[in-house]
Amino acid sequence: MNGASNSRARHPQRVYFDRVRRSLDGKTRWLDVGCGRQLAPWWMKEQSEVEADLKSRAQSLIGVDPDFAALAGNRALTLRINADAVRLPFADGSFDLVTSNMVFEHVEAPLASLKEIRRALSAGGRLIVLTPNWLDIVTIAARIVPNRWHPAVVSRMEARGAADVYPTHFRFNRPATIEKILREAGFGKWSVESLEHPDVYAHAPVVARVEAAWHRLARKWPALRGVLLIEAEVD
Repeated sequence: MNGASNSRARHPQRVYFDRVRRSLDGKTRWLDVGCGRQLAPWWMKEQSEVEADLKSRAQSLIGVDPDFAALAGNRALTLRINADAVRLPFADGSFDLVTSNMVFEHVEAPLASLKEIRRALSAGGRLIVLTPNWLDIVTIAARIVPNRWHPAVVSRMEARGAADVYPTHFRFNRPATIEKILREAGFGKWSVESLEHPDVYAHAPVVARVEAAWHRLARKWPALRGVLLIEAEVD
């Protein structure tokens, strides 16, 4: 999904990176889970500047991803490791910040992954996650369409190759479920914020009309907003 938009909503990616920036103090040991090919999305005109600025504010920036091909192309990281979140190859308390940007909708075992993330975080450490809301119109469509069809559909609708379209499970995308899992994973406090998503499908007129109508409803009923920004801390 790209960032082109005629909507008044500020893009959730920009809100997310603002929150990440606030959590960096020059000494922060930072782990990005599901780091993929880049830290910031390709459609950001200032992508390179955003990545360089964030990296300069951290002591270290390590990325993990089970997709080796995607991981190999990520140049924003201090270190790249081919690993899954359910088995992080780090000692307890190795990081002050863990982030995950539009990844948890693809995670089959969110509780196991979050227990590992909790283990790898230091006392006072912070987790920041951006993920779609289960009641977003695009999420609803993705839940209806079988995963085997996603690569063909998404590669036609968005500027993404089929190889970069991963199965979705949406097991950490409902606010009540998120809070329950965070509690079970051992986090001490958390917040779940609903963010509006701008219209991005203007190039597909029929889809654009449905999307715009849904986003108008979401301005009245925040439960329908497109994206969830999750922040959690270790006691």
